Amino acid sequence: MSETAVVIGSGPEVRSGGCLCGKVRFTVTGPVDDPHICACKDCAKRSGGPFQWWVGFPTPGLEWTGAEPTWFDTHPGKTARGFCPDCGSHIAARDCGGDTITGILATALDHHDTDPALVPTNLNRLAEAAPWLAQAG
Repeated sequence: MSETAVVIGSGPEVRSGGCLCGKVRFTVTGPVDDPHICACKDCAKRSGGPFQWWVGFPTPGLEWTGAEPTWFDTHPGKTARGFCPDCGSHIAARDCGGDTITGILATALDHHDTDPALVPTNLNRLAEAAPWLAQAG
């Protein structure tokens, strides 16, 4: 399984990623939309940490190149979350009826640690965050 670096330049931006075990793989083509950290109770519970780092991408540019994730309706009729059925890695989120942007967990991207376009621009739902989060640092 090969990793694809971010390709930026004369053509569209292309990024790849996947789950921990490699069963679920994807590429996303297009610009980054709203890189942010979410500290809501759902993201904290799902991640096992105080927040999750999300990045949006145009849904038409998302291609599952391995197995597709299993989807769980976090909020039935509103939002579903995608995860690997084998290793449990959380990968994506989609709003029901919204087909323009798909949320991808930044850490599911192969080069999340070196891609400056993924730097979060805001912290969502801070009022719901663990009370000690604002004190950490």
